[in-house]
Amino acid sequence: MKYIYRIVTLVLSTVLLSSCATIFAGGSPKILIEGNVDEPVTITTDKQVYNNVSLPAIVEVKRHAIDGKRIHIESEHYKFNDIVLQKKLEGWTWGNIFTGGVPGWLIDMGTNCVSKPRKIQYDVTPLPK
Repeated sequence: MKYIYRIVTLVLSTVLLSSCATIFAGGSPKILIEGNVDEPVTITTDKQVYNNVSLPAIVEVKRHAIDGKRIHIESEHYKFNDIVLQKKLEGWTWGNIFTGGVPGWLIDMGTNCVSKPRKIQYDVTPLPK
């Protein structure tokens, strides 16, 4: 009887503590940065610093509080305007509301998987220093 109780508890926990957006969109969003730059750049996000990379480059940002986050780019001979991220609703959130209901939606809210960056590709223009 204890064995069945443990299996039922494990299955229910898995179903109730997972949600569509968390499963399918979890992790750090990736942003593609492109630009016509002939020298290595340093890209700084809230998650990591990418030193001496060539463009195009893919960087990761933290999923929490995406709206207004900045990606800073610098190089020896150029300056760049910061990339300011905006968020939008993750499509998997609707699937979770229909299949998992309120508990799954609350998990998505807690893991902040209800939002994602509005754009995942940016083209930067180097400006002379």
